[in-house]
Amino acid sequence: MYVTIPNAENYQFHRGLFIAAWKVWFKRFSDTPEQWREGRISVGESNQKLADLLQDGKRFSLEVICRLMVPWNYRNQLQADTGFLHVNSPLLRTVPYTETDGAVVQGVRLTDQALDLWEELTYIEQDIFMIFAEARIQADIESDSSEPIIVDDAGIDLIGEDIYPPLIPEEGDDQDAYVQALVAWIQEDPFQPLYHKQPYGESVSGWDERLKAVFWPKPRSNYAVMSHLADPLIYRCSLLGKGLDDGKGWGYEDKLLAKKTVNEIFMLYGLPQRDFTAEDAEKVFRTAIFEDADSDAKMNNGWSAVAAYATHFLEQSKDRIPQVSWNSRVSASVISRLDFLLVEAGIEDPATLFPELGIISGWGGTRPREYTLSWQDAYRNWGAQFAASRFLVKVRDHLNTAKDANGFKLYPEMPTPGSGTTAWTINGIQQVLSADGY
Repeated sequence: MYVTIPNAENYQFHRGLFIAAWKVWFKRFSDTPEQWREGRISVGESNQKLADLLQDGKRFSLEVICRLMVPWNYRNQLQADTGFLHVNSPLLRTVPYTETDGAVVQGVRLTDQALDLWEELTYIEQDIFMIFAEARIQADIESDSSEPIIVDDAGIDLIGEDIYPPLIPEEGDDQDAYVQALVAWIQEDPFQPLYHKQPYGESVSGWDERLKAVFWPKPRSNYAVMSHLADPLIYRCSLLGKGLDDGKGWGYEDKLLAKKTVNEIFMLYGLPQRDFTAEDAEKVFRTAIFEDADSDAKMNNGWSAVAAYATHFLEQSKDRIPQVSWNSRVSASVISRLDFLLVEAGIEDPATLFPELGIISGWGGTRPREYTLSWQDAYRNWGAQFAASRFLVKVRDHLNTAKDANGFKLYPEMPTPGSGTTAWTINGIQQVLSADGY
C-alpha cells in the first residue's frame, strides 16, 4: 500500500496520497484535468535542482511530483528514475508521452490496480488524501538550497496601498504601540480571500470575519473542516506536552503517539521531513514549552508547526507563551505591516524595537513582499521563533482586553467552528495572519 522512492533512502508514503497528487497535478497543471484516469504525464527524469526544473516549465512531470513528495533534503536529487518505476510498477506503467513541441518522450499513466485502489477508498479517505496532496503545493516548499521554488504563482506585493493604518506609532513608542496599531489595521483593512492568487468569495473585514473566511489548503477545507482535522492533533499534543511540563518523561506509548502525531502534522501542512526519532520530537516539545533559545532541537517550518501544537495547552496558563507557527505567510503578514508602521514613525532600524523578529522567506501568492527596512532572516532560528510568539501573545491579549471609551470591548471575540465565540488564541490569530500573508 506504499510508494517507495529509492533515491530518498526508500522514503515511503501511502499510495492514496500519490494518486491524490496525480489528480491535483492534472487539476492544476493539465489542459485536460478531467482525463486524470487515462491521462499521461512525462517522466521528466532529471538531475536538475527543483528550482531549475520549475523555472524550465517542467512542473507537469513525474519527477516534480516525486520531488514534492519527499522530505526537503532530497528535493534537489533525481527521483523518478528506472529504479523508482520498477519498485512502483503496481502503481504506474510506462507509455509514450508527446510534448507540446511534438517530441515523444517516456511517460507514465496510472495502472488499473492504482485506479481500483482509489475507488476502494471511502470518500472521506479520498478527501483527506486530496487535502494532503494540495498542501504539498500550497506549503512553503523547502529544499537544501536557497533558490526560490515557485510551483504555481508568486508576486511582489506592496502593503499600505489599500487602506492607511488608523493608528500610527510615534518615534519613541514601545512595542505595545505597534501591537495596538497592527491589531486596529487588520480590523479595518478589507480582506479578499485568494486561491491560486485569484479572488475567492466575498471581501470581508474584521478579525472575526477574516477567521471565518480562512481555508487550507483549498476553499472546501474551510475553518470548520480545518478545526475538525486539527482538534485530535491538538488533543494528543496537549497530553504529550502537559506530561513534559509536569516533569514526566515519555514512555514507550508516548513515543509511539508522538511520532504518529508529528507525522500527521507534517502531512496536514504539506511539510514532509527527513526521518526523525521520538527523541527528536521530545526535544522540540521541550524546547518550545520551556523556551530554550540555546537548544539544538530541530527547527524549520515543519517543526515550527509542531512547536505550535506542542504548546497549545499553555493558552490556559498565565504568563506562559504558546508558540506560533512562524512560517512565510504569518511572517509576511506581521513583518510587512510592522515595516510600514516603523517607516511611517521614522524608525530606520527594526532591531531598535524588534531585535529578534525576522522574516521567513517564501514564494507564492503575494510573497515575497516588498520591505523598506532590513529585517533578519528568521529561518531555523529558535530565538526568532520565541520572539515572534511573544509578540503575538501581546496581540492576543490586546484583542481580548482592549476597550473603548465607554468600557465596551473594542474587538469581537474569536468565532468557534460552530456558532459560538471565545477568547482569542494564538492558533486563531495565526490562521488570520496566514491568510493575510498569502
